Amino acid sequence: MNYLPMFTLAFEHTHRVLLTRFTGWLSSEDIVQLDRAVVAFVVRVGPVRGLLDFSGIEGITAPPLFFAARGQSPQIAPRKRRVIVAPHRELYDLARAFAAQQRELGNVEPRVVTSLRDAYRLLRLKKPKFRPVRDL
Repeated sequence: MNYLPMFTLAFEHTHRVLLTRFTGWLSSEDIVQLDRAVVAFVVRVGPVRGLLDFSGIEGITAPPLFFAARGQSPQIAPRKRRVIVAPHRELYDLARAFAAQQRELGNVEPRVVTSLRDAYRLLRLKKPKFRPVRDL
């Protein structure tokens, strides 16, 4: 059986923001696949800011310790701002713990918000034009 990641990638060229939208159930394999995809993207286009939207998540199957371990990893695009949209309490708490670990590691601490509108404000995006990565 082939594993299909439950996320999509889109890029806003003008502001150099890579948007990841997750749907369904979030697994540790989704995060592993995302890391691979983002590394390949950054190699191709250079460092970008990140916007991770977990609004479409129905639940989490990844163990909390997986997120703790991931928080101890270096940023894929060093010194670039990341904003995490986590409207659900469980994921919000995991995202905040991840952000704190990233700060302690010396990475840029991701900001965690509960709405896409707040994320756009933090990234200073007005009427962004995200295009699917496959179309670039």
